[in-house]
Amino acid sequence: MTSYIQQLRQSKEKATVAYQEFALSTKTYTNNLFCFFEGNDNPYYVPRIKNFTDEIYPINCGGRDKVLKVYELISNQEVYNEYSKAFFIDRDFNSPRQSNKDIIFETPCYSIENMFVNQNVFEQILIHDLQFSKNDANFEVCISLFNDRFKEFNSSVTLFNSWYACLIEIRNKTGKQTGVQLDDKLPKGLVNISLQSVNGDYDLEKIRQIFPESTEIDDETLNNKFSEFQNCDSKLIFRGKYQLEFLITILQLIINDSKNEQQYVKNKINYSFDGALNHKRALSIFTNYASTPEILNDFLQNVTTKN
Repeated sequence: MTSYIQQLRQSKEKATVAYQEFALSTKTYTNNLFCFFEGNDNPYYVPRIKNFTDEIYPINCGGRDKVLKVYELISNQEVYNEYSKAFFIDRDFNSPRQSNKDIIFETPCYSIENMFVNQNVFEQILIHDLQFSKNDANFEVCISLFNDRFKEFNSSVTLFNSWYACLIEIRNKTGKQTGVQLDDKLPKGLVNISLQSVNGDYDLEKIRQIFPESTEIDDETLNNKFSEFQNCDSKLIFRGKYQLEFLITILQLIINDSKNEQQYVKNKINYSFDGALNHKRALSIFTNYASTPEILNDFLQNVTTKN
């Protein structure tokens, strides 16, 4: 298994590779808007950027820190000032950026995934993909299921989000690395999701067992963060990748229920998203339904007009 240190080293290399790709591409794509993204964020941003310009050169940098590193590398080279550039990062658990760097866009929520998980997006999936009618009783049943289970899910992951947010705050204040590398999915066994209920099955000790290299957090710091997160807008503040995992799971459970028990959905749903629905495919399939904050449109208007 790749160690945490190895993963850090590989991610640093991604920033250098992205910078080199940009440097080489400027010779050919002189008039393009060079867009620097985190991970798999392209499917969300590219269609929205194309509302303002079709001349796009997308570059995947890796994580948030790598996008900012590429920005730093490019900014230190005056020769690249003439090229049109836009950088896109997730806020994660960091404080909002206080900066006049108007070519860096930061999500107003934890990440782009948060904009895929809300009632409006869920309704669009039901109507356009699963072929529900708003007049169908099954439609209202599914909306209620989504809202009730989503509330329970966010309650169940409050401790995990609080713990990880504390790690990020410690890292930002002291420079000490978190010792944690998270996946798109919650570690197995922490939360149980069904159409009947969502329940957490873990405590702080279990989290520490899963991540033995994680930074120690004192009880007061964690308790304060937990209290804060119990009263926040969890739909926007909590880790978006886990919320997207929840959405995928609920959709799969609804489809399975319609084909088997029909406890909630009385009509069989003959739709499978053309195979397994994972994080990456969900971003591509549902991107047209995802929310678009007005600040993103303002940002894109600005970078495409000035450049």
